[in-house]
Amino acid sequence: MSPRTKEQNEEIRKQRSREILQAAIVVYAEKGYAASEIGEIAERAGLARGLVYHYFKNKQNLFGQLYTHMMDRTEQFTKSHFGQAGSAFDLFEGYARIVCKQVLEEPAVSHFYMRISMDVSYIFPEESISPFEWVKSFMQPMEQAIVRGISEQTIRSGNASLMAMQFWGAVSQGMNYLEKRQQELITQGAAQSEVLKQLEMVLEQVIESALAVIKPS
Repeated sequence: MSPRTKEQNEEIRKQRSREILQAAIVVYAEKGYAASEIGEIAERAGLARGLVYHYFKNKQNLFGQLYTHMMDRTEQFTKSHFGQAGSAFDLFEGYARIVCKQVLEEPAVSHFYMRISMDVSYIFPEESISPFEWVKSFMQPMEQAIVRGISEQTIRSGNASLMAMQFWGAVSQGMNYLEKRQQELITQGAAQSEVLKQLEMVLEQVIESALAVIKPS
């Protein structure tokens, strides 16, 4: 067997890093930052504990890279989504649906986003990283889409920055409610079919509530 090429080794390194970060999301969603341990993350990733340290020097470094990766991913998705052609209002409807359905389809990822802002000071203790500054940058594509929507009369007139914050606030609260409702139904022993039926109804209500912020009167 011939030795691996430099490119193959680099791809393996990237794949291992992705596996570790994905495992860290699951562990973090279940236990939070303080209780998350490298050993459990390694076990979830199907790797030896020592191998994790080959890619990340410690837990703080691992979660620092995870935070940057996830925030960049979300920001890029939002920019790409609202950069599409079509009615601005329809783009907001599609965005709310995609983001809220993540609660049901990728609960660990959704939970990560919901709680990570509370742990930023632990992950970056020596740096002044403000989640609020990130949110401001993250919502810029929404503001621009609202401005466009106002001009095309698919979105009501108003302060684009304020409306973007109100829309995202409604979506965020809706995600929290979806998660809590899902847990309530599971705790109550509801059948899977009933859980899905109830959550689909809640999902539509959440989307409608978020869109009410920008909907023309």
